[in-house]
Amino acid sequence: MPLSDQEGLELFDQALGADTALLAPVRLNPGALRVQAQAGLLPALLRGLVRAPARPAEPTGGSLAQRLAEADEADREKVVLELVLTQVAAVLGHDSAAAIDAERPFRQLGFDSLGAVGLRNRLTQTTGLQLPATLIFDHPTPAAITRLLLTELGGGSAAGDDATPSIDEELTKLEDLLAATAAEEKQHVAGRLRAMAAALMDGGQGTSGRIEAAATMDEVFQLIDGDFGEA
Repeated sequence: MPLSDQEGLELFDQALGADTALLAPVRLNPGALRVQAQAGLLPALLRGLVRAPARPAEPTGGSLAQRLAEADEADREKVVLELVLTQVAAVLGHDSAAAIDAERPFRQLGFDSLGAVGLRNRLTQTTGLQLPATLIFDHPTPAAITRLLLTELGGGSAAGDDATPSIDEELTKLEDLLAATAAEEKQHVAGRLRAMAAALMDGGQGTSGRIEAAATMDEVFQLIDGDFGEA
């Protein structure tokens, strides 16, 4: 929770009058710190602020793989999805995974870069797999990560898994990439997208030439609306 202007100014005045060399006025949530400590994810700097009871180690990749081997084929995806949703809920601070939509992109669920790393760390710990730091960008929904884990742990069937990412997943990845792209590169990408849109609309005839010649995305949308009407 952010500090109010008044609280920030009062703490700043106190900091100026203190002899402490390093002072950080931060409002902390002890409950959230305890959850992190119990999961073994609390930074060393904060470990002296809370007491976390000892707890058994999280299930390892071997035990999860064993659970998948013992489960019916129809239940394997459910086993892994429950694990993923539980870890997603923990990173977001929810008491339950019931409210997490498995098909909703992580960026819409409220994840940032720290949340992405936290989820990767949790899943690495609970599965025993070496997962990349770009996990949620490469697999942008809980369901997509579930399919990845099933494949990595040998719990998914070649025919049943969506080995090829869906168009929506790829478009989400493109959106994330464009958000961090330089302006001049975006112009190049815009040209490529205009050509792709032209091919989708009419196979390169009629409207396509006008779309490719369009200078802005607004012009592209106007051309589409003119030929097909508003949705």
